[in-house]
Amino acid sequence: PYSTELDRVELAISKISNGTATPKELNVEGYTTHHWLYFLRGLKNLDSLKMVQLDEAFDFTSTGNSEIACDWFKHCIEQDYKPAFPALEAFLKKVGRRKFLQPLYERLAETEEHKAWAKEVYAEARKGYHSVSYNTIDEILKDE
Repeated sequence: PYSTELDRVELAISKISNGTATPKELNVEGYTTHHWLYFLRGLKNLDSLKMVQLDEAFDFTSTGNSEIACDWFKHCIEQDYKPAFPALEAFLKKVGRRKFLQPLYERLAETEEHKAWAKEVYAEARKGYHSVSYNTIDEILKDE
């Protein structure tokens, strides 16, 4: 199927990924959660400057939408975007759904620094997780 809306998001993704526009220059009027998710999932070639610009333009770090937050935090972990880590910590302590927790903890477990941080957060957050979630996270964060 063809979608003019997804084409519009693809153009925005391309402009950010290729560095031909800043986030504030994008036309995101009328974006819904689905637009934002498609946008976040399509981004490539991010760096610290683009992360700051994206956050300043769209305030992803403070979103109340768990779907958007999860996809944004994936980028934050991969780019080591420290300004988002307090919000990431709050998110990990607030949500209990494995669909959000698993991909974030998996990314955190990829580096020793992030894994150590994740273990500290998890030590407090675990008590609020369903057994399905904490069994998965236990396995992700275990020491080999």
